[in-house]
Amino acid sequence: MSMTILSKSMKMVVLSIMALALVDCGFKLRGSLDISQDISPLFLQQNSVFELGRELKSILSTNNIEVAKDAGSANTMIILHDERKSSRVLSVDGSGQAREYLLSYTVNYSIVLKTQLSDQAGMQPALDPGSTEKGETEQQPKVDSLKLERTLLFQQDAVLAVANESEVLYQDMRRNAARMILLRLQARSQQTESRQTESVNPAAPSSGNDSDVGSEAAVDSAN
Repeated sequence: MSMTILSKSMKMVVLSIMALALVDCGFKLRGSLDISQDISPLFLQQNSVFELGRELKSILSTNNIEVAKDAGSANTMIILHDERKSSRVLSVDGSGQAREYLLSYTVNYSIVLKTQLSDQAGMQPALDPGSTEKGETEQQPKVDSLKLERTLLFQQDAVLAVANESEVLYQDMRRNAARMILLRLQARSQQTESRQTESVNPAAPSSGNDSDVGSEAAVDSAN
């Protein structure tokens, strides 16, 4: 009996050591990202893209990002316009039967940031597109597209298993798409913040340029 208790205790010790080692190595639970709290609260307009919306909400919850009830109280916004699943034959066997499929998952979305639209006009911050590319307006944020692909081996004698595996692959692509959208949101938010900082604190002229201007002035005076 004592040996059994000792064995269980040793297992617990080993598991504890492994858990600590994973933490030291930077291991994180699935769904955990290094997301800045600056994007919180976030408003998610998922429209009819419900499954991807659930994945995004799950990741946001894991990272303690508040989901706003409306756009007016949000610092950032993600709009999910639509998603699309497709498949095509990638290879066939000797008898001409499909052997391998390429599965694709595509989502169209928009990232909207809360930024200062015009410092000179004294306008208050409002939700607007995160970048200033041509054709973007406050009412029509830029639509980005994200496409992921996976390969699926087809087995004629296991059609049901193949169908289940394809759904698992689509779920995995959807989960990865959610993570990538949030990472792009953070990257765009950081870029906007950096541009705002540069506009407030412009770089001072270098001393070398001042010296050149003074030298030119001295030459003109001598002439």
